[in-house]
Amino acid sequence: MKFSTKHKMFFVFFFCWMLPQTICSQHINEAIEPEVKGEKVIDLLDGGSLNMWKNSSNSWSLQNGMIVGNTKNEKLDKPEWIYTKEQFNDFEFTCEVKLTGDNQRNTGIYFRVNTFLFKQKRGNNSYEAASGYEYDIASHKPGKKDFRGSLGDWYARLSLRVFADEKIMNQMYKPKDWNRITIRARRNRIEYWINGVKIIDFFDKDPNASQKGCIGFQIHNGSVMKVEYREIRVNKLDFKRN
Repeated sequence: MKFSTKHKMFFVFFFCWMLPQTICSQHINEAIEPEVKGEKVIDLLDGGSLNMWKNSSNSWSLQNGMIVGNTKNEKLDKPEWIYTKEQFNDFEFTCEVKLTGDNQRNTGIYFRVNTFLFKQKRGNNSYEAASGYEYDIASHKPGKKDFRGSLGDWYARLSLRVFADEKIMNQMYKPKDWNRITIRARRNRIEYWINGVKIIDFFDKDPNASQKGCIGFQIHNGSVMKVEYREIRVNKLDFKRN
């Protein structure tokens, strides 16, 4: 028996309707930013404290219910991080960030972090750095590479760098104002949003890519800057792994 195109479409729709919602949900428009809300969501500020964070730097503090990183009018000779005590693998994360300072100001949201001893090629300087993924947030000079919203692993995998569309970043990123950052990590798929607009959807094919680690914020060296983080939430995902 031959079926018309109309009948075939009906059968496809009926088959999907009968499948469990978890399977059909794969076909939902995944450009939509996750809300990161609900009973299972973790408030990483724990109602206004640093109880969920490891802080070994005087550059980081809690002010008015926000995590604040401040170089205090001095340029650091090495970057500094603040990390969550808990580790995460598959998750949805959101926060709001405001970055101010000189034209070299630079911060980043790091995740699936495992720290290691990083040795600079120049200056023979070494320090504990973050391996894992980064959502890069930095000032941008026209005509230069735009690292805003890019995905990378600067210290452990220098070859990894996925850039967001510069035109979209010019439209969506608000310099020296609050920006909402959202990340979803599911196995080897990494997705980024800024202020509700999706900018990165990347599948990492490296078998040695980080699968689990803490979440961290960075103050970059070589800049006089201040960065503020608020509304910091994470939702663990029950995502089946092979």
